Amino acid sequence: METLCRVGATVLHGILDSIKGITVIFYLDKEANRKLSQPTTKPLLSGSAPRTKESLSSQPRTSSSSSLVSKRIEESKVLKRVLQCSLLNGGIFMLSILFFEYAVLPGLHLFLWYLFRNSSTMSTVWGWMLPSLSLLFNSFWVAPLFLLSKIVNSLWFQDIADSAYKFRKGRPQLIPSISKLIADTLISLLIQILFLLQSTLVKYLPVPVPFACTAIYMMHMSLLCSLYAFEYKWFNMGWELHKRLTYIEQNWPYFLGFGLPLAVLSELPNSIVISGCVFSVLFPLFIISANEATPKVDVCETPLKLFSIVVALTNALFRGRTKPGKAALSQPLTPGSAGSLHNTRGLTPPLSSSASAFMFQQQQQQQQQQQFRHHNSQKHHHHNRSHHRQPSPSPSAASSTFASVQTAQLHQQHTVLNRPLRR
Repeated sequence: METLCRVGATVLHGILDSIKGITVIFYLDKEANRKLSQPTTKPLLSGSAPRTKESLSSQPRTSSSSSLVSKRIEESKVLKRVLQCSLLNGGIFMLSILFFEYAVLPGLHLFLWYLFRNSSTMSTVWGWMLPSLSLLFNSFWVAPLFLLSKIVNSLWFQDIADSAYKFRKGRPQLIPSISKLIADTLISLLIQILFLLQSTLVKYLPVPVPFACTAIYMMHMSLLCSLYAFEYKWFNMGWELHKRLTYIEQNWPYFLGFGLPLAVLSELPNSIVISGCVFSVLFPLFIISANEATPKVDVCETPLKLFSIVVALTNALFRGRTKPGKAALSQPLTPGSAGSLHNTRGLTPPLSSSASAFMFQQQQQQQQQQQFRHHNSQKHHHHNRSHHRQPSPSPSAASSTFASVQTAQLHQQHTVLNRPLRR
């Protein structure tokens, strides 16, 4: 009973954090501008002349002012990006669909009824006109705008997350290797798609218990929305995919509550397109809430492993390209392999061609060294037999003689410098 109370309190805490973090957007830019507008004075170096008013006025201020303006633009665009997302997804995309569905089509239907009210051709004309207009509208307006909004939203969402993270946390700590970065992004996208399919299948399972499938479906969608919102923050913190998924599964009560409002509000519309518009309008606010939130951990000892099925499917898909004995997401990356560009959790095959080329180069170098030594030994033996001259000093001896001369000269200079001066 105590565990249930703690789980319920943590779910409520997650819901409050998801709503409470939205208020940050109203003073985030103002606080960022206030910090940037504060003058930063550097201490004078020893031996440098003090700065006067004339010298300060004579110095150019164009570079400092331009850098201040660029920083202010970089840090104060969170509210601007949120408004742009709301305008694109809610003001243009969603309102155009609602206007077509609830204003244009009913108006045409009323006009046809007024035009053919005494004729039986009204139903025939409307039966041909309605699907044709819907097809044209969806093909030439909804589909292109949907693709455009997805591309623009991905850029704006990343911009909002980076700006909020830089202001609150500092410089992002990304994954050091480019190959790991690409592999993490692709596998994360694949797992999210598979998890969305898993939640859709759960929704339509033939379970006799009423609302059981709906509750499990909403649990899936809440965790997925939390993963969407927190992934930007965790990615900037340098967390890899296996760590992000494990953290959500172990602390599922908080993330269940955090993603519940977004999941419920996105599921209210009947249309998938309208649902996507609602999600795109609200999602930037949840990104900021996730950046401000501090998850409540270690509440329930039993992890909710809803991602285990899709992780197993992903490992099965990449098992043919992984190293023996390691799955794609089963083991974390070692710190020693952080700089390697080819260690992507076993996703890339070993470079056998480069290894064979390296061995061939090593063999060629060894053969050349042996030939050079054999040639030098033959030449030296022939020289000793044909000419009985005084042997010339070897390069090592010459270098040692030169080194001894240099040492004597340095010692003599040191003795002269250390000699006391006579008055």
